[in-house]
Amino acid sequence: MPLDKPSAGKTPSKSSKTTKATPARGLRFCVFGDSHIACVKHALDEGLLDLKGIELEFWGAPGPQFRDLHLEEGRLVGTSAAARDSLARINPARSAALDPQDFDGFLFIGCRLRSSEFLVPLLASQPGSLGYLSQAVRDLMLPRWLEGCRWYRAAREFAKQRPVFFSPAGFLNDGIVSEDEVARTVNIEATQAERDVIWDQIAKAMEEDKIQLIRQPEDTVTRGGLTRAAFATSLGDQGDDSVHKNGAYGALILNQALGALRAMQK
Repeated sequence: MPLDKPSAGKTPSKSSKTTKATPARGLRFCVFGDSHIACVKHALDEGLLDLKGIELEFWGAPGPQFRDLHLEEGRLVGTSAAARDSLARINPARSAALDPQDFDGFLFIGCRLRSSEFLVPLLASQPGSLGYLSQAVRDLMLPRWLEGCRWYRAAREFAKQRPVFFSPAGFLNDGIVSEDEVARTVNIEATQAERDVIWDQIAKAMEEDKIQLIRQPEDTVTRGGLTRAAFATSLGDQGDDSVHKNGAYGALILNQALGALRAMQK
């Protein structure tokens, strides 16, 4: 709307002028994912997030509905009525589609890219052990793991236009996974240094796609390749949820991503 013109013949004095600075718009940031977005929502509800200068939104769908989210013409859309209903509950204002141009940055969390399916087998494969995975095999596994996740491929497309951070689903929750399974699959003696080698390889591969990895914080890891019970969700039926995390975990992930986003703006 144009400003009102001053009355004819009168020139406003300098003292009569008022200058109102337009409030700076916050950075618009979207958390996208499957049911793993719940840990960030819990963090929000519990007041654990550093949202200074951030306008936060969520977009995604749980369970089977998540499989009905597809990349079409550069946007993520729900391709079933059930998926669209989930989107309408999570973000009614943007239920039609998630467009990379609508936000200043994105966190893809969970999204069927599971740390336990990639890092844990590598950590358990030690030189001299039966079925040891050679470096040549390991080098083939990483791109297949990433390329095999179509939501990672969507993240790669989004990253062509906006900053994208990716947090794979964390290690399974200690105390809920059976000890038989732990003994069979987890190298409980694996060290942080051994995990860092693998995380660094993942980070480098994602960086080539202009995606920044948000690795599982070491403070949440126990027994080589499990998540500490203190970071497991408490909402599962009778404590049998070995996958999902709580608000404390979600805060560690999102605050790390937002810190990196702010650093990009400087």
